[in-house]
Parts: sequence; C-alpha cells; structure tokens
Amino acid sequence: MSQHVLDPIGSAAEPPIGTRPRPARRRRVGVIAALALAVVLSACSSPSEVESEPAAVSGSGGAENAVSSGAQELLDVAYEGQLGSPPTTATTPPSDVDVWVVSCGEQVPSCAAPVAGAVEAAEAVGWTVNVCDGQLNPNGWGSCVRQAVSAGADVVIPIGIDCPAVQQPFQEARDAGVTVVGGGGADCDSVGGEALWASERLQLEGVSAQELYELQGKLAADWVIGRTDGQAKVLHMVFTDPVWGPWLAQGFEDELATCADCEIVATLEYSNQDVGSGTLPQKFSTALLQAPDANAVFVPVSGVLNAGLGQAVVASGRSADLQVIAALPVTPSYDAIRGDAGLDAVVGYPIEWGGWGSVDTAIRVLNGEEPQVQGDGFQVVDAENNLPEAGRPFTGGVDYQAAYREAWGV
Repeated sequence: MSQHVLDPIGSAAEPPIGTRPRPARRRRVGVIAALALAVVLSACSSPSEVESEPAAVSGSGGAENAVSSGAQELLDVAYEGQLGSPPTTATTPPSDVDVWVVSCGEQVPSCAAPVAGAVEAAEAVGWTVNVCDGQLNPNGWGSCVRQAVSAGADVVIPIGIDCPAVQQPFQEARDAGVTVVGGGGADCDSVGGEALWASERLQLEGVSAQELYELQGKLAADWVIGRTDGQAKVLHMVFTDPVWGPWLAQGFEDELATCADCEIVATLEYSNQDVGSGTLPQKFSTALLQAPDANAVFVPVSGVLNAGLGQAVVASGRSADLQVIAALPVTPSYDAIRGDAGLDAVVGYPIEWGGWGSVDTAIRVLNGEEPQVQGDGFQVVDAENNLPEAGRPFTGGVDYQAAYREAWGV
C-alpha cells in the first residue's frame, strides 16, 4: 500500500453549464417536510395559540430565550434528522487497484476530512492511494483528474467536486475507462447533461443528490425557527461555486418561508476565491454590520467559520444574540460549539463515513454489482444535543468502520 500527495498542474477552466428545474421531492423527504411544516406552523403561532411551558435556549454567548412547545417540537425534528446505516450486503474488494482521491481543497477541513476517510478505507482493502489537491479551483480539479487518467488510475473519487465544474476532464476519464465514483458532489446529469460517473455515492434511500442538500438546508431552518421561537431574522450565506450551493440555500429558504414571522434580512454570496484569498471574513463582518436586526446566521460550509468567521461573530459583540448554524461540519466545528467560538449548531454529518462510503461504492461498481445506499445522513448538533465527545468526530452513534470491514471481509 502506498499514498502519494500531489499538487495539480493548471488547466483551462470548464465552461459553465445551465441548471435544470428542481425536481419534485421524493416521498421520504416529503414525509419529513410535512412533519416539519406542522410544527413550524405551531412554532410561528401567537403565544395565545400555543399552550406551553417555555424552554430556555441561548445564543453562542449564553443569553437565554424562552421557546414555546411548538418551537421545541420543531427543534426535535432537527435533532432527530435522518440517518441510515452502512450496507450489510457482503462484497469482496478487488486487488491491485490504483485509486486517485481528488480533494476539493486540502486547506479546507470539509474537503480534507472526507479525503482522509477515503484514504483510510482504500488502504484498509489494500489499494494504492494517490491524493491530488485541487486547491479550491476548477483548474486544479480538472488537472488532478487528467493526472489520474495519465497515470493509469483505475478509480477516481472526486471529493466535494461536481461533475459540471470540470465536465471535459471527467469525459476524458470515462473515455479512458476510468471508474469515477462521487465523493459528495453531483454527476453531470444533475444539471440536465449526460451522466459521466459510474455512480454517485448514494447516501439515503430514495433521496437524490439535490434533495440531500435541500434536506440539510431544511434541518438548519428548523433549528433556527425553533431557537428564535418563530422570530428568525437571518443573515443567509450562499456558496455560489458548487452545483449544490444553491440547493442548500433553497432548502433553507423554502423551510424558513413556512414561518410567517421569519425572514432573511441579508444575503451574502461567496465563492472559493473568497475563501482562498482570505477575504471572506471581512466580507462577512461587513454583512453582519449592515444587518443590525439579524438574530441568526446560516453558513453553508462550517469550515469557513474555523477560518475566521467565528472570530468575526465574537468580535462583533453580538455573539450572545445570534443563533449561528452551519452545514457540512468537521471535527473542529464541534469544538467551536463547545468553546463558545461563534458557532451554536451544525447540521451534523459523519464526514469521514462519506469517504468510506465512496470506497464501498467503488468496490461494488468494479465488481459489477449494484451500488448500495451508504446511510451517511444528518442530525442537527448543538451544545445540548447530539454533541460528540471532545476531539471525536461525529458518527451519529454508528460504528461505520466496523460495519464496512465486516461487509468487505477485511
């Protein structure tokens, strides 16, 4: 077994691809949405309409606010979330496989953590592993894919990268007979093009890639509505680069819109360039200053909080008054919740589990078997609910590594 870390060679960026209309949500997500809607309406009712013993909640600075029983029910929906379990159908990993794991950007924990999970899983089955850092840039992502093809890779796993962002390199990989398996991104058919990957990673039963991100946004909105007792005034951050960024934003916006007294008071769009250049914290601080009535913040990728936004929340002097929740968390995110560092909650996701799930998908595709649902889902985590032990990753209480090893016979 061996592992090599490579830097990409620059290549031309791929042209943008148009988006298709959003498909109807599938039944399983719809059931959750219907339950959430019922309690949203209760949470947004006037005090005379909701008989309750108020529960105390607090912002990142510890100030307490009372919430109605309807709001607590909505919080319970967020804390329950939706988690599955790894596949139990046995499969035998093929030998002598050269896999390239392409990272969306090793400088960002939400890219680096699932890469580490995929590397660990691939090494567990005896594969040769190469890691190529795409450095938060489509040029780098495409170059990494092309390097893998040139090196004779058997499998490519793009972590946090959508097919439409670098369509041509993925086309070249497919033409060369390379098996591409999704690592948290969406295939090109997600925007109406032709599917170029052997398979996306299938996370939850009957839930499409788009619906997965909408679900995360919805759970974040459930928590915000509940924590503000149906009075949310949100600074909404939107990640514009990936295909899934608008999906995540739409899921949040749609759910928040069910609350009559909630609103988005400001929107801050940002890109990988803002993160890579280090300019995002200042842009965020400015947006927060210009939204003095905001009492909540939704951040689509928690890693940016660890890279300066959390400090900006604390420095604003409003930490006690803001309910801050982020999606796509990594282990430092839970420490930030624990340490009063400008973050109150995350849409908890077992991020390393996703890397293992991509390897399981690759094994089954190489064997000519049907890809299995991997089960890596979501639960909202805050200081009082679902928080893992200090320094430990969030797993949803599932020993996924043991489950995969048993299924693989290793």
